Amino acid sequence: MTPNADKIQFALGCDVSCRTVTIFDSRSHQTSTVENTPAALRKALEPYAGCCDVLAVCEASGGYEDMLLSVLAALAIPTHRADAAKVKAFIRSFGTRAKTDPIDARFLAHYALDRGTRLCRWQLPEKTQSMVKLLVARRADLVAMRVQETNRLAAPRNRPIATQIKSHVRDLDRRIVETERQIDLLIAKSPQMAQRRTILQSVPCIGPVVSAMLIATMPELGHIDRRKAAGLSGCAPHPRDSGAMQRHRVTSGGRRQIRPVLFTAALTAIRGTSPLADGYRRLVAAGKPKRLAINAIMRRIVVIANARLKEYETQLT
Repeated sequence: MTPNADKIQFALGCDVSCRTVTIFDSRSHQTSTVENTPAALRKALEPYAGCCDVLAVCEASGGYEDMLLSVLAALAIPTHRADAAKVKAFIRSFGTRAKTDPIDARFLAHYALDRGTRLCRWQLPEKTQSMVKLLVARRADLVAMRVQETNRLAAPRNRPIATQIKSHVRDLDRRIVETERQIDLLIAKSPQMAQRRTILQSVPCIGPVVSAMLIATMPELGHIDRRKAAGLSGCAPHPRDSGAMQRHRVTSGGRRQIRPVLFTAALTAIRGTSPLADGYRRLVAAGKPKRLAINAIMRRIVVIANARLKEYETQLT
């Protein structure tokens, strides 16, 4: 997503479901429901093609919004893909309890008009970028399945089916290796992603898996400041103070698929002799809990990666 300061005159709220998309036009106050297909969406949205004073907003809906986003991009209609939690909080602030597709579409349009220029504009990712993201997510699923099967293998009651489980684990191992090979080939074919991978792997403890995850799920790295980088990765501590009460800060939010690989990278870092390991030992020696110290190292890894990519992007401009 990229920031945009253009003022908008009206908005399109698009509530997406598996089979339909409900569209509310804040200018005409008309609501329409169309099928979630390229032909139907194009027909409904063609009157807005090329308009620069409109903003279309939809929620992230588990991929069902991809068709809509592709059509909006093809018609050059400015678009924002909203965080569903933020939109839900916005709707609740009006005291509205009713929930239907037309109501959600109307509030999405109100959300666009209210937030306006502060909302980042969505951009259609490159085909290679989308494929890498898909394969990275698939690899994570395969690893999770392997963990489940390995745990089942350790359970005494599963001994009668141990042979079957072992066979499945071996099959998952092969699939993981093949998926990693496909990821490497795709990244190598893209000069930009290949260069970003080289820069990321210059950071201590960032290897092929972590670099692929960051390339796929955090394309903003190198274009944002360190605080936003920490927030997107879910490593930023958030205060929970009220009056004289000061509670421990907790990390929350961000893109949840990034934290597990960063945690593994941080464990690798603290077992070595790098400055990151020295920083971890200083935090523990100062009385900080080990989990907190590890999270601090995770945050430093992301900040360092962002700084190095930003330096590279600066050299290009």
